Amino acid sequence: MPILINKILIKRLLLISVLISLALPVVQSYIKIIKEKPLQGAFHEVSNHLNDSLSWRSWFSGGLQSQGDLYAECELGFRNSLIRIHNQLDYSFFRKVNAEGVVCGKVDELFEADYIRAVQGEFFVGEKVWKDKALKIRQIQDTLAKLNKTLVVIFEPGKGTVYRDRYPVNFSNNSKSVSNFDIFYPELLKNRVNVLDLNAYFVQLRGQDTNRVFPRGGTHWSYYGATKAADTTLRYLKWITNRTIPLMQIANVAKAKEPRHPDADIWLAMNLLQNPPNDELVYPVVQFSDLENADVDALVVGDSFFFNWQSDSIMYKAFKNCDFWYYNKHIWNRNGAEVGLVSASDWKQEVLKRDLIIIMITERFHQNFAWNFDEELFDYFYPNHRNLIDGFANNLRISNDQFMRLVDDAKLRKIGLEDRIDMEASYLLYEDYLKNPSKYDRKEDLITILTMSIKSSPDWLAKVQGKAIQRNIPIETMVRMDAEWIYNEKYGK
Repeated sequence: MPILINKILIKRLLLISVLISLALPVVQSYIKIIKEKPLQGAFHEVSNHLNDSLSWRSWFSGGLQSQGDLYAECELGFRNSLIRIHNQLDYSFFRKVNAEGVVCGKVDELFEADYIRAVQGEFFVGEKVWKDKALKIRQIQDTLAKLNKTLVVIFEPGKGTVYRDRYPVNFSNNSKSVSNFDIFYPELLKNRVNVLDLNAYFVQLRGQDTNRVFPRGGTHWSYYGATKAADTTLRYLKWITNRTIPLMQIANVAKAKEPRHPDADIWLAMNLLQNPPNDELVYPVVQFSDLENADVDALVVGDSFFFNWQSDSIMYKAFKNCDFWYYNKHIWNRNGAEVGLVSASDWKQEVLKRDLIIIMITERFHQNFAWNFDEELFDYFYPNHRNLIDGFANNLRISNDQFMRLVDDAKLRKIGLEDRIDMEASYLLYEDYLKNPSKYDRKEDLITILTMSIKSSPDWLAKVQGKAIQRNIPIETMVRMDAEWIYNEKYGK
């Protein structure tokens, strides 16, 4: 009899345990019994206004029910903790990373995959782009020099270059092709543009210095690496400008129990239970000399690598003034406060009042170079000198979402990325011409559009090709001649 009672008791206890485990998440979703650690990263907010979506169509299509299920799932109690448990199990047992764009390499080195893809040449947009840009930048540099201003291009380091030996296996087996940097950097040197390559410096530094220049759980340079880069950069800028720029030195390095922001940025995005690795990261204590004589007003156009310098007040101390244009969109002042948008400012006046203009960029964004800042400057100094299709192509390259779409589409079509971008740019140009024909009144613009019309018409192109064969000249030359003839007939008179 007692054995039977014990069995019944055990069954009831199990049933109660199951019911409690099922009820707890529901209770947690309403009462918040336990305060959970929020998830890191970017999320799409799911609306709970289901009544606003109620209609016969949404009901019979299942859309309303799907929206309700999604909302219930997102608001489930203990969801954050369950996600962290799931992610931790995947990472601990399989080294699988559940964070978009993040991969785990050898020795548990974390990478944003796009850094590796850029180094391996997956984002290569063609030689012509970089040859043209290098020429334009040299022209801009010369014009600014006449105004007693200095332009400098700085290539920031990237994990994809500095830690090539720690790529994940699926990337290690890929063969490297030509990258954007492989063409652009030599072209800048060839055109005698003021350029500093910190990537090469970091490769050398990693082999000589025991302190980590990149954190294992981060995508940006470590504070130690950022300080070493800033020291090299300021010395270069002092030399190239021949101006009073205070120099710095590392007086001491301090170890921390936990990494400072953003040294664990991609680790935190993985949303694990485990604390981020410290890896004996060190944080330099920096001293400056000649601070009272700083006399340079600087403008930096760049990416998030600059924030490390800003956090340590390096640029604040090195320059009389230093504004930062984040992705050429958001303006941050020398005090580290976001103060507005570039588009809402008188950017020409802002540029022309500076003594020093710096373009900083890391390898992941080489295809986005300067986020149109260089092209806007070129158009300002040399109006009507830019090719129309090149303008649309540049807009596609600097729009990261559009660019990544074209990368995937080029692979699908098995064509070069450069050709795919040119196709899209030509389409956008022609579409814009049809909508706004009055914008296009220059001869060269109209000939470009007429050339596109010929090439897009198979019958017309076949006739032009026949004439090219008869005259024994290249088809491109014949297309251009026909476009010029049409222009003269239609507009020339």
